[in-house]
Order: sequence, then structure tokens, then C-alpha cells
Amino acid sequence: MENNIKQIIESADNIALFGHKNPDWDSIWSVLWLSKILQKMGKKTSCFTPNKASKIYDFVDWIEDIAIDFDYANYDILIFLDFSSYDRIGTFYQTNPDYFHKQKILVFDHHLYSKQESNWTMIHDLHSMSACELVFEKTYQRWPELFDSKIATCFYLWLTTDSGNFRYDTDHQRVMWNALKLINLWADKKLVVDNTFRKKSFAGIKMMEKMFARLTQKWWFVYSRYTQQDLTQLWIDRDEADFGQVIIQDIDEAKVTAIFRTDEDDTKIYGSLRSKDTNVQEIAGHFGGGWHKYAAGFSVDRKWEFIFQIGEIAQQITDFIWLDK
Repeated sequence: MENNIKQIIESADNIALFGHKNPDWDSIWSVLWLSKILQKMGKKTSCFTPNKASKIYDFVDWIEDIAIDFDYANYDILIFLDFSSYDRIGTFYQTNPDYFHKQKILVFDHHLYSKQESNWTMIHDLHSMSACELVFEKTYQRWPELFDSKIATCFYLWLTTDSGNFRYDTDHQRVMWNALKLINLWADKKLVVDNTFRKKSFAGIKMMEKMFARLTQKWWFVYSRYTQQDLTQLWIDRDEADFGQVIIQDIDEAKVTAIFRTDEDDTKIYGSLRSKDTNVQEIAGHFGGGWHKYAAGFSVDRKWEFIFQIGEIAQQITDFIWLDK
């Protein structure tokens, strides 16, 4: 079905693009950059996510193009980016599920998914590090003439963030080959690095200070935590707080690292796992979560005091690491 992508897109005039709730780098980049390519093809596009993106993305051109209220208009096609489950668009789907079941939907995703709906066309690659990688490869293959320096810079932004500035364990040949294509298209590498890896707010650093003070080591497992109250006190959001994980995940003595947090309603605990060589996807699966082999996450219901419950979760993760050795 993937061979139909060119025909599907070129036959549509009015297109809606969706990122998932609590949009991350990959979701936002995929939506924005594909939207701009489609506009250069003469298409009318509208972009939606169920809630607002973090302020750390405010430097990105066109970020204001993403709306958080869906209009349920008569679109020729809907495009889902970085997800393949209706529950990932939350209230958009819950408000009017029949609308989505009647639409023609194109999906770009790199995650495991349980089923494919009859009205979907899937562009799917479990070996891809991101949905944005799929968007770039498929569109550049079919419409290379639409890429200019600005769009190349935007895609280079995706490549550096999702690869951890080329540090993460992934398909390096594929990543480097895509990077070379973008550099040859005059992507502005300095602009990207300055606004991602060299830009931290004072409040964000203060949050790191809190997280570092709470670091706990259980053999090969190192973790820290924060709460919604911590975010409120420092006037930052979750994406800004999670910068601390970039540093924690590089601790030499740790086979697995994690950041635990509460949700806004204080009813759930979320765990974000990272590793260099341990399959944290399997660990997350034990708690009903998943994602990637070396970067995964999960959520569990909040049952008692936050610090005590994550202590119990940490012990289970430690036991899993022992069994894996």
C-alpha cells in the first residue's frame, strides 16, 4: 500500500495533519515539515495537536501554525504522524469518532501498533528512529525539487534531536546519509545546534539541580523524580524539565536510567527509561508500556505516596536488570 503515497497525496487538495497529544520533537517536526512540503505542492493544509506544544519549541518557524482545536471540516485526507492509534489524539477522536472512521487516513509511524484500520494507508518502519525520518525519506524520494535551505534546516533539526546529536545507538549509516543530503541542501547546522543543545533556561537548570539532588542508585539502575508541583514552582513545563534526562542517561555506572514524574491530576506515575545496551522496551512492557529498544516509557496508576511507589517500581526494574545480566 505504501506505493500509493504519491497518488494519495497528489490527488488531495485540502489536507489535515495530526500530531499526538503531549507532542514531542518528532511529532511536531513531522507535522510542520510535511505541511510545508505539501503547501509548496499547492495544497491547503491545517495542523492539529490535542494540546499545546512546549515553549521550548517556540524558536521553530511555523510553530504557531499548529492549532489545538480541531474543526472537523471536510478534508480530502487526514495524515497521522508519529502515532497509529485513535486514542493518541484524545478528545479529537472522543468527541466525534464517526468522523475519523469515515475519512481517508495516511499514517507515518515507526512504533509497534496493534491493528490497521480499514480506512488507513500505513507508511511504517520499525527500524526508523522517527516518523520524521520516514517523512523526509519518502518525500525527498518523490519530490526532491520541493526542498530548499529552510526546509532542509527544519529536517536537520529533527535529525539532530532524535539522534541526540548523533550519539544514540541507531542505524548510523542511514542517519549519516540523510544528514549528508540535508547539508548538501544547505541546512543551517549552527542554527539547529544553538537552539537545541546550547539553549537552557535558568529555571530549567534549577529543575536539573532538584533532579540531581534526588538521584538514587540501585546497582546498575539510576533514577530521579519530579512532580507537577516542581514544575509549577519553577514555571516550566515537562519538556523543559526533561532536559535533565539527557545528562542522567550518560552516567557511566548505570545500565538503565529513569525519570519518574506525576501527571497533572496526580493520579498516575510516568516512567521514562533510557539505556545504552539494555532492552528497556521489555522493561516498559512489564508495566504496560513500550516504545523503542533503548528509549521507552510507561505509566501506572498512583496508589500511594509517590516516593515510596517509585521505590517499589525501581526495585522491580533492578530485578529485571539482574535477570538480564
